[in-house]
Amino acid sequence: MKKIRNKKGFTLFELLVSISIVAILTAVAVVSFGGMNKKTRDARRSSDMEKIRVALEAARQVGSTYPNSLNALVSGKFLDKIPTDPKGVGVSYYKYGTGASGLSYYLCTMVELPGAVTSNIGTSCSTGFSLASGFTGYYMVVQP
Repeated sequence: MKKIRNKKGFTLFELLVSISIVAILTAVAVVSFGGMNKKTRDARRSSDMEKIRVALEAARQVGSTYPNSLNALVSGKFLDKIPTDPKGVGVSYYKYGTGASGLSYYLCTMVELPGAVTSNIGTSCSTGFSLASGFTGYYMVVQP
């Protein structure tokens, strides 16, 4: 007499292969998603810098010089508020300064991806503005 076998369930090998494939796909997705977050935060920083730059130019059109601080942009109603860093760590990531005559300025922020780093940083950004953990360099906007 022949025994009839009912195949119910999966073999151990089939389970190991499926779990391995799912683990590999999950690892790839996590690595890709992590880099995307950094890119998104750097894009937001760049957008915030542009918003501040436009407000500085508007303040310069109204007055004869650029304001001494970013707070003056808020009090002068050129900005609703000073943008905060998208990482939200509570540290100020935007550094602003004016030239001696008030007719020029520099504006810096830290970035997480090396591709977003400004090549000509100068000493304005690096003085008193040390890189925090996870940041690779600076992005700088200068008005001569």
